[in-house]
Formats: sequence, structure tokens, C-alpha cells
Amino acid sequence: MSDVQYQPVSPDYKHLLRVDILVNWGLLLVAGLIASYFITVIQYWHTALGALTIVLIMVLMMTLWVTRRYRLTGYQVQPQQVHFRTGALWRTQTAVAINRIQHVEITQGPVERYFKLAKLVIYTAGGSGSDLSVPGLPQAEAEQIRDQLLQRINQQTSGDDHEL
Repeated sequence: MSDVQYQPVSPDYKHLLRVDILVNWGLLLVAGLIASYFITVIQYWHTALGALTIVLIMVLMMTLWVTRRYRLTGYQVQPQQVHFRTGALWRTQTAVAINRIQHVEITQGPVERYFKLAKLVIYTAGGSGSDLSVPGLPQAEAEQIRDQLLQRINQQTSGDDHEL
């Protein structure tokens, strides 16, 4: 897999990651503040220190982690396989053979729609869930890749029919 030249996802994917961090860590911060209000044993400075720690983690993740995650996220559609890699700390490289693909779909959450991004989800034979998800693609690019994959699948299945 080292010879694969990965295509980067959209730069707007960084904004999507930052919003995800804000929501998740922001909820943790709010939950901690509410808990400290009702638990009278906790001193004010404990609450302030905990909140400051969470905010510091958020800032570090939104700057360092998001940049690294974006830089290491990429995909490549080859004639026989689709490759995907991701990971800021733990890296994952996945390859799916096109002849195993059952169907391809595009999903979007509300934040993805706001940034005009989409996630390409690939399902393969024998799997109960998706085998490959490529997040952070521009909507038009995701549709183009989906159509390209479906066309290759149709060509392979029509070629198999002629062999019978």
C-alpha cells in the first residue's frame, strides 16, 4: 500500500473536525460545571481548574490534532481497489476490492451539509455494516466517485454475465 498516492479530502474537513471537538468537549465542560454546582464538596478552584483543563485540551486538539488528522486523511480510487487512510495518533489504511462492493451511498449530517461536505460509504459482500467510509469529500466529488464506482461494478457484472 506504500505506492498509493492518496488524494486529500476537502480543506473544509478541518472545520468539521473542529465543530465535532467543540460539541463533544463542550458538552463535557457543561456537564462538569453542572455537576460541580450540585456537588457541594467540590471547591470553586477545583471547578475552575477542571474547566481550564478541558478548554486547554479543546484548544490543543483544535489546532494540533485537527491539522495532523487532516494531513493524514486521504483516499485513492484505483481500477481494482479503493484505498483510504486516516489517523492522527493511530493510523489506519484500508483497501476494498471493487469486485466485492455491493452498494455505495452518500451520507450527510447537518454540519456536513453546512460545509457542503459528504461521506462516501462503501458496503461490501459479506459485511453487516459499511466496510469503508470516506469523510470530508465535497458533495460533487462524492457523487462523482459513487457514480464511477457504480459504473465499474456494472461493467464487471455485465462482463461476468457474458462469460456464462
